[in-house]
Amino acid sequence: MRDVRFFSAEVAVSFEINLREVIYALSDALDLVGVDDMYHGKRVAVMVGHCCGALGWERAVTDDLLAGAMVHDIGVSSTRVHEHLVGELDWKESEVHCRVGHALLAQCPPLAHLAELVLHHHTHWERLGSVQVADGVASMANLIFLVDRVDALVAQHGGPTPLISRGPVRRVIESHRGEMFAPELVDVFMEVSRPDSFWLSLEPRFLARYLGAWVKQGQRRPIEFARLECIAWMFSHCVDAKSRFTAEHSRGVARLSVALGEWMGLGELDRQKLELAGLLHDLGKLRVPDEILEKPGPLTSDELAIMERHSFDSRVVLDGIQGLEDVAEWASQHHETLDGRGYPYRRRGADLGIQARIVAVADVFQALAQDRPYRKSMNLPEILEVLEETVKDGHLDRHLVDLVEANLARCWELARGTGSTAEGGPSRQD
Repeated sequence: MRDVRFFSAEVAVSFEINLREVIYALSDALDLVGVDDMYHGKRVAVMVGHCCGALGWERAVTDDLLAGAMVHDIGVSSTRVHEHLVGELDWKESEVHCRVGHALLAQCPPLAHLAELVLHHHTHWERLGSVQVADGVASMANLIFLVDRVDALVAQHGGPTPLISRGPVRRVIESHRGEMFAPELVDVFMEVSRPDSFWLSLEPRFLARYLGAWVKQGQRRPIEFARLECIAWMFSHCVDAKSRFTAEHSRGVARLSVALGEWMGLGELDRQKLELAGLLHDLGKLRVPDEILEKPGPLTSDELAIMERHSFDSRVVLDGIQGLEDVAEWASQHHETLDGRGYPYRRRGADLGIQARIVAVADVFQALAQDRPYRKSMNLPEILEVLEETVKDGHLDRHLVDLVEANLARCWELARGTGSTAEGGPSRQD
């Protein structure tokens, strides 16, 4: 799953994490893809909760469904794909993101039990009978599908409150009884959605209250770094998959950050946190529309403002996970500069720890070594020239750039994710 192992399996547990906080944070990150249509996963989760109560399903089943509902769109990074999923009742390519989400979750032991739910959350009920699934999964996945389509239909009708669309939405769901949706689930939905309160509970204040209470019921427990790492890797995949120009970026930044931390003599715990910060630093880019991220020319001032908020959005997502405070800080400061002209906090040299400086250097190096829509990847002399200019301008740390220069070939390999010389790589440094 992960292309580089930095730490042995015998490393002592260093983190205590409430897994429900992680799931909620992942939901926060996935919410960003909607840009103007936020909270989709949370609305689906709350509707699932209403239906589970009426069905009398066990608490453990409800807990799994709430978690699955919040992360069901983990296979969606593109704002274009999101528009199709919201704008069409039954988009013919919807199963692509289901397969992607299943693959991601199946490789992540702490969340692997949700993989099958995600795989089938767009599978029609009439087809689920011919698919081999674990006991209970068919009904659970179909319930997510049903309320997911309810939320899409509400968005299509628009309006200041979901109450306006309840009549048309209920009629559409009823019309697909036995075809797209299980008859029992349609009956339950029709019953629980009769009161106004069902639709008013889809508004943001109630979502936060309802799901916040669920999160607080979880407990912080020690977690092996390898299990936490796989969750961070999954987050990073969502970001890097947003564009072919960002593929491998977060993982490259993570690899390079760990190496720089080692060369600086930092301890293993700091290097573990650096890997997490590198993997998670660009979470906020999920909120950047595809057309801005892939624009081949200069950004307008408005587009630049949208782009530059991404590091703050990363912080907002990560702040929800107790135990990762350092990771959240270092990840969100990767565009700060020593002269105080960076963003989003305008921190100055003394206020920027060595870990944040490391992630900043790793981010610049990896971006320069990778194709972008407005330029091809640079070779090593070109990268060094840019890094030297950033030092002279008061942006990056001189000592860290010197470390990069002293380990140039290795930095290239780590940034690009290759152990061999690639075209444009170390062989061109002289």
